[in-house]
Amino acid sequence: MAKSGARLFPTSRGWNFILLAIFGMFAPGCQTWSSLRERSAALGNTLFGSAYEDPKAPEKLARAEQLFSEGHYSKAYDLFRQLADNQGNPSDLAERARFMQAECRRMRGHYPEAVDTYHRLLLDFPTGAHRRESAMRMYEIADYWLDDFREELQQRADEKGVLRWRPGWPNPFDRSKPFLDQEGRTLEALERIHTQDVTGPAADKALFWCGYVNFVRGNFQEADHFFSMLVEMHKESPLRPQAIAYAIQAKNNATGGPVYDGRKCAEALQLVHLAEATVPELTKDPAMADKLTRAKYAIRAQQAEKDFRTAEYYERTGHPGSAVFYYELVRRRYGGTRYSDMANERKEHLIALMREGRPATGNDPFAIVEAKWKELFGKQQPMSEDRNPPRADPNLGSPSVTPAGGVPAGPLPPGS
Repeated sequence: MAKSGARLFPTSRGWNFILLAIFGMFAPGCQTWSSLRERSAALGNTLFGSAYEDPKAPEKLARAEQLFSEGHYSKAYDLFRQLADNQGNPSDLAERARFMQAECRRMRGHYPEAVDTYHRLLLDFPTGAHRRESAMRMYEIADYWLDDFREELQQRADEKGVLRWRPGWPNPFDRSKPFLDQEGRTLEALERIHTQDVTGPAADKALFWCGYVNFVRGNFQEADHFFSMLVEMHKESPLRPQAIAYAIQAKNNATGGPVYDGRKCAEALQLVHLAEATVPELTKDPAMADKLTRAKYAIRAQQAEKDFRTAEYYERTGHPGSAVFYYELVRRRYGGTRYSDMANERKEHLIALMREGRPATGNDPFAIVEAKWKELFGKQQPMSEDRNPPRADPNLGSPSVTPAGGVPAGPLPPGS
């Protein structure tokens, strides 16, 4: 039986471990259990003041680098980690130790942990001496992970449209690849490369692969984001022409259809004009020029359908004047499309109804009842039965009779 004075809550030391675990779970750069433990230990060193001045730190660093050159990566890793976690060491020494810690993991084939360590170095030393080299190491590992994606594209080459992700069976003994969500980890690493080293040699490649993977998977908004960033921020990149072509398709597919916001269509059309004017690699290539032409027609067809649906809405809700305006807009702006011919027919039909004094009532029940009432009981009497027929004014010539509805006979002026 438990004693009455037994503790029901953790001790102060227990609370310290709980807080460390919570901070470690939300610490940036932690994707594996070993990274979580190391990050928690580093936070513990910071919170509880375990940093100390080590006069033998340079000697330890030299000893660790000697072990690394001899191929004893496990022993060198422990020394590098101790030097990097000690907050009392100089920043240049700590950065070097952290970089070599990541190198030990990379040489041992532990690529996910190596990427986490490189990213931690980029966060702790954003302007350090090993920033660009760490970004390149991360790109090399991410490119190795992309081999599975490229192999999948070859195997599913006969499929058309969006290639949705298919689950697979990872090898739990392969330490070179993430055990879960390899594609997500790859995109995360590529995005971090561009964020931490915008002007680096791998920044444009990282953006392109982020956009292309999202494009293949059907995430067109994300693909548009990455391709547009490449087009705007890396104007000298050799991947820019391909990024423009993919950005046009991604923008056009990201709208969701003509019933949604049409600003993406306008951006895509503007990008087409930019490509035709400033990117000769696209216009001189017959295949790419044909893609641009087809993309332009697709964009204009979607814009024409959007305006045509707007005109149908006004016609359906009993606003024939606004419907005629939008039908005429479609006819003038999108000539040569099928929506232009359909808009011209609907416009002529609405104008004919207004001339007869029977404008389209749409789906409004009150307007329909009112129109039926006027049609049945609002007819004018014949001229022979009118007791006060209109008299001719000798100064004005022959009288003109206005048809029912108040609309003069004859063709309407433009814009009526």
